[in-house]
Amino acid sequence: MARTPITHVETSPQGLVALVYGTNMHVADSAGKVVASTSDGVDGVAKISGSGKGEIITVAFSHDGALLAVCTGDKTVTIFSTDDWAPVRSLAAAKRPTAITFDLEGANLIIADKFGEVHRTPTAASAGSNKPDLLLGHVSIVCDVKVAYEQPYVLTCDRDEKLRVSKYPNAYNIQAFGLGHTEFVTSIATARFAPDNAVTGAGDGTVRLWELSSGRLLQTVNLKDVLAKYYADGRAKCGVNSFEDHNAAEQRYGVLRVRAVEEPRMFVVAVERIPAVVVVEFGDGPALVNVRAVDIARPPTDVAVLGSRVIAAYAPAASEADAGSSDALAVALAPKAGELTVDEPLTAALNAVPTQLAESVPSVPSIYIWGNKMSVDRPRDDE
Repeated sequence: MARTPITHVETSPQGLVALVYGTNMHVADSAGKVVASTSDGVDGVAKISGSGKGEIITVAFSHDGALLAVCTGDKTVTIFSTDDWAPVRSLAAAKRPTAITFDLEGANLIIADKFGEVHRTPTAASAGSNKPDLLLGHVSIVCDVKVAYEQPYVLTCDRDEKLRVSKYPNAYNIQAFGLGHTEFVTSIATARFAPDNAVTGAGDGTVRLWELSSGRLLQTVNLKDVLAKYYADGRAKCGVNSFEDHNAAEQRYGVLRVRAVEEPRMFVVAVERIPAVVVVEFGDGPALVNVRAVDIARPPTDVAVLGSRVIAAYAPAASEADAGSSDALAVALAPKAGELTVDEPLTAALNAVPTQLAESVPSVPSIYIWGNKMSVDRPRDDE
């Protein structure tokens, strides 16, 4: 039997960690101890109930940590209070969500979907309508959504290689477009230490630094420069060509997630297939400097930031011959003498968290499947 991998990790500024696996989710404290769960199989913790049905697609904490939003495969969006884990609001998204975030005040939840629309809904229990209001639209899948610090902007990125900077809450006023990526843009990161900047990652294997007010591209980091060695020595492997993924046999450096670490000032990047976390420091200029890779046991499924620590989740090993502990699901890294090293206590606690068992290690779909523009032609029953 194999453990179901953790596919999403989300953290709150107050030290909570949401660990999503399949149709369930645990919430742990900063020491890795589970304090709440949607699963019936965890004793002695608060029960999170009232969310929708199906696989958990994405989750997000409000900036003050008071709320947790959960999107499920049946397009239900449920907002929970982290005080008692009771549902505050539940509503049906118009289309299947792809990403969610709260505005800075936590008064509204912003929901992006795969039909290119971004909606906004109040988080208060007393909100009248359960139908979200349309905030803005793209002409392709919206892959991520964030709000800027100190600037009245909502940031969105899409499958058509664009970063869009819109005024918030009047998002029909477009401040700028960020153009330069050559593949779908998967992730946006903003930071308090750089309120007029954002960093994006994409399927083109680059991380890019932008000026929000103008949309100007300030710098491009080519991840191949620091990650090619993983293909050269066999630690990263190419896939097999298929209808869903025509370029699977190529060496690629598709970005899964970019996150900001406020102290020290840097960004961390998870890249598909590569058993490493990429560290990119933020320097004067502004500039992205001292780009380097930190080895982990297996390719990540997600990465998140807990204070100054970094949590990388990955699928358990397919066989005992694979590197690392065969049933490990995550590793925690902490800064020490300018480098990220393994935080042994938190890593042990995270890997003690129970998940579902399966006959074999469930596969994690490639981002290049939905990033491939042919995917829109295939029928979907869940949209």
